[in-house]
Amino acid sequence: MPTTTVLVICGPAGVGKSSTAYEVARLLAERNIPHALIDSDELDRVHPWPLEGRESSELARRNLAALWANFAALGHTRLIIAGVFAALDDELRWISDAVPDAEITPVRLIADLPTLEARIFRREIGSGADDQLRRTIRQLDRMGRSDSTATVVIDTSDQQVGDIAKRVIDIWLAGPGGR
Repeated sequence: MPTTTVLVICGPAGVGKSSTAYEVARLLAERNIPHALIDSDELDRVHPWPLEGRESSELARRNLAALWANFAALGHTRLIIAGVFAALDDELRWISDAVPDAEITPVRLIADLPTLEARIFRREIGSGADDQLRRTIRQLDRMGRSDSTATVVIDTSDQQVGDIAKRVIDIWLAGPGGR
């Protein structure tokens, strides 16, 4: 049985991934459950992107491997990683490579279009909001067609982040590697 468990919280922009991940981390800390949290956006925030001649996930994989090595050296065995991850099976491959021998629990957050639109326009400032909404709609459509049966899907429409986080924790800790 793997000694490391990874919770992957994914979904389109505006669905509540970061808010949920931070709330999961807060609730785990309240229970004194050691963990590390990484927002995948910070693993490859460079411009231009993708880098010439490189796979788009290569920098993220290398940075995650380096961060995880440091966290594991401190004794951590639980990792929360949040990201869009549109092609989840592809993304899980590089995550598995960066965090070897881990039991991974993927949780895809979704929301209805009015909820996503409201969240995006509340968060995005300036001319990028319309473009972000179009990307989000494309991401949501692509994700709905590509998730494996192992992916837990949670609708965040009209839900409080604390309730979503509690549900995610229950799913993660009840999994085969999460106990």
